[in-house]
Amino acid sequence: MLDADTLLLVQVSFTLLTTLLLTVAALLAGRQPEQRAWALGNVVASVGLCLGAMEGAPDIVHAVLGYGLVGLGLGLVLQGLMRYAGQTLATRWLIAIGALSLLLPALFLYLWPSLHGRLIATGILFGLLNLAGAVVLLHGVRDSTRPVMWVSAIGFALLGAALLLRAGFLAWRLASPEAAYDASLTASLILFAIPLAQVTIAFGLIMLMARRYAEALRQLSLTDPLTGVCNRAGLERRGARLLRRALQAGRPVALLMLDADHFKRINDSHGHPTGDAVLRQLAEELSDTLRPSDLLARYGGEEFVVLLDDSGLAGATLVAERLRLQVAATPANHLALSIAYTVSIGVASSEQHGHDLALLSSKADQALYQAKQQGRDRVVEAL
Repeated sequence: MLDADTLLLVQVSFTLLTTLLLTVAALLAGRQPEQRAWALGNVVASVGLCLGAMEGAPDIVHAVLGYGLVGLGLGLVLQGLMRYAGQTLATRWLIAIGALSLLLPALFLYLWPSLHGRLIATGILFGLLNLAGAVVLLHGVRDSTRPVMWVSAIGFALLGAALLLRAGFLAWRLASPEAAYDASLTASLILFAIPLAQVTIAFGLIMLMARRYAEALRQLSLTDPLTGVCNRAGLERRGARLLRRALQAGRPVALLMLDADHFKRINDSHGHPTGDAVLRQLAEELSDTLRPSDLLARYGGEEFVVLLDDSGLAGATLVAERLRLQVAATPANHLALSIAYTVSIGVASSEQHGHDLALLSSKADQALYQAKQQGRDRVVEAL
C-alpha cells in the first residue's frame, strides 16, 4: 500500500494540476467572476498546501499559515460557486473563514499542542466548506447547466466526506489508542480519495462553464441584436413549442404581424441610427404590453410577429387595436428628434387556420398586406 508521504505528494501534485487547469480556463473565460474566484481559490489553497507540506519550515508557516491559506482558498471557491448560482457570500464571511482557518491550528499548536487535534479541527472545517459547495450547486443551480452540475457536486461531496471521515478516524484513533486495528489501509484510501475528488471538481467546474457558454451562444443565435427580442430562428423554435403546448392543451393561439408604416421614409429623412431607435422603442412598447406567456419576435426589417397564447381571433384583434393606438400615441425619441409613426397589423388565429406556425404567418402576412393596401395604420383580420 502507498505510504502517507507518497499519497501527500500525489495530493499536492493533483492540486497543482487542477489549479493550472482552472487558471487557464479562467484566463480564457474573460470577465467571469465566478471562474476567476475558483482559479484564485485553488491558487491560494495550493500555496497553503505546499506550505503545510514543508515540515522543515517554522511552525507558524508550516502549521498555521498553510492551513489558513487552504481555508481561505476554499472560501474563495465557495464564493465563486455562490456567484455562479446567483447567490452572494459577503466579504465578512470570507474573512471569517480565513480567520477561523488560522485560529484553529494556532490553538492546537500553542494553547493545546496536538497534531491530531489540529488535523481533526481543520479537517472538520474544510470538510464542511466542501459540503457547503455541494449544497450550493444542488439547490442553487436551476438553469440549463443543472444536468452537468452533478459532476462538481459529487466531487465536492466526496472531498467533504473524505475530510470529515479522516477527522473522525483520527478522533477515534486518538480516543482508542489501544484498539487493535491496522489504520494504514483506511488512512491510505482516504488520502487517495482526496486528489480524485479534486480532479472531479475541476473537471466539473470547467464543464459547468462550458455548458453555460454554449447556452449563452445558443441564446444569442435566437436573439435579434438590435432589439433584444427573438429573431426569426427564435420565433420558429419557441413559436413551434408554444403552438405545440397550446394544441395539446386545447387552447387557441393568435398571430399578429406588425409593420412600421413608411419606415423607409424615416431612414431616408433622419438616418439609419434614428430608424434603429424607432425599432428599439417599438420592441420595448410591445414587450411591455404583452403577457409573459406571449412571444415577440422581429420577423425581419421593420416587421414584428406576436404570438398570443390562449387568445382567439376576437381577443387578438382587440389586443392588436390597442397596440396600434398605443404606438400612434407614443412618438419615438432619438437625440433631439421626436418621430411619430404608425403600424399596420394583420391578425390570424388557430381557430380558423390551425396550430401551424407557417400557415398562421402566411395568413397574417396576407392580412397585413391588405391593411397596407387599405391605407395603413389599421388592423385587418385574416380570412
